Amino acid sequence: MARDERVGKPAYAAVSTRITGVKVESARLREIAVVRLDERGAVVDEWSAVLHPDGAWIALADVASTLRERLSQMAIVTHNGRLGIEVLRAELAHLGWQLPAFAQTTTIDASYHYLPGLAHRRLSDCCTAAGVPFEGGGIPPHTSPVNEARATAGLLSRFLQSVGGVPDLPELLQVTLRAWVYPWPAGPSRVAEAPRPWPGRRGPGILTMLAGQPLADAISAVADVHTHGYLALIAETLHDGRLTPETAGGLADAEPLYRLTRQAAAGIRRKFFDALVRQAIEADRYHLEARQELWRVADTLGCPRDAVIEPIVEATPVEFPKLVDESGAKKPTDGRSVATPAQMRAWAIANGFDVEGYIRLPWSIVRAFEEAHAEPVDRTARPAAQDLSVPDQAVRDEPLHDPSVRNPPARDARHAAAELRPILRPTRSDRRHGGEPDPDEGVPQLEFDRLETPPIGNPVV
Repeated sequence: MARDERVGKPAYAAVSTRITGVKVESARLREIAVVRLDERGAVVDEWSAVLHPDGAWIALADVASTLRERLSQMAIVTHNGRLGIEVLRAELAHLGWQLPAFAQTTTIDASYHYLPGLAHRRLSDCCTAAGVPFEGGGIPPHTSPVNEARATAGLLSRFLQSVGGVPDLPELLQVTLRAWVYPWPAGPSRVAEAPRPWPGRRGPGILTMLAGQPLADAISAVADVHTHGYLALIAETLHDGRLTPETAGGLADAEPLYRLTRQAAAGIRRKFFDALVRQAIEADRYHLEARQELWRVADTLGCPRDAVIEPIVEATPVEFPKLVDESGAKKPTDGRSVATPAQMRAWAIANGFDVEGYIRLPWSIVRAFEEAHAEPVDRTARPAAQDLSVPDQAVRDEPLHDPSVRNPPARDARHAAAELRPILRPTRSDRRHGGEPDPDEGVPQLEFDRLETPPIGNPVV
């Protein structure tokens, strides 16, 4: 786009990039968009290119001189694109360009000064708060580097105009002075290196259930002005599939860009991951598939897998004991009046059950939960199915054998049925029709309306 003569000389360059990975030395620059502004925040011009080395699109070598015209002595501003700018530097260095230090800043850092009350600081969140239009809504894949560069330029313009009457941020004004001191060279100073391989198509990311808003929630729970950009990079690359357990080593390249030491970066990643686990527990989404996804994220961020299970065990309600107490015997308790599916799931996972499914518990877990919170029941006997119809009175009249006998005689069906009775209790309607008093009358019962029968073939615990 041609320069508008009614505005001043360009001083800022709002840049948005698309790169292929998180490791600087091997990542490639796929797309770049530049929107330049003057010192007052008025748009001067814009430019963009889609890059590829095989000639199907523009090669970086063909636009390197154009990039110099657009970015030399400009204060480079991205929302959170320090890694993309570093990949651009590495790509141009591979072509023989010796570039000076870039004078750059980010609107995500500046948002803490101009928009201090925000919980989430994605580009779309900041634009909404500042009243800046964002084409595509900022939600991939509907957005593009051009739209992001325009939104970043609009946000920068509002900041330069002191949105909401906030005083100017000195860093935002001084960055233009640093940029003017170090111009780019007129051209490459050495021969370009051998062409590097272009990465193939990126596979699917590791996130399904944790993608989107929960990542932003976890960032807002633990981040500050010094770590927000780094965690936003992690969330973005986890979401789009660039960050996986196989590519996680590239995070070491990004740590110095955000002024973080190796130890500080590891610490904030652990806090971010712990926040994700807490959100999964609060949302009752720590079933088998969710746990597997959390384990993959733990492997990617360098966190131990115990960081997934231990909080789940700690979240088990106090009134729900384990299947056995310290003496080795079952410990009954009256906690049924406050039992919910979420509490039963926490109890089941803490006791080693494999809770499958997404929302509802299988009935085998519910039965085990009931058994753990009732009188101790001996379930060692395995009666035949045809013997379960022995009359209650006959079983009641004949005493059971002494369990202390080392080799007891074979138990008949009546003894087996008697031992099974606490589990296979007759329904209330059966007891009422038989004239037998209802022992559960007035006792609070578990709410099963949110549960459902498991599918056929579900294993019984």
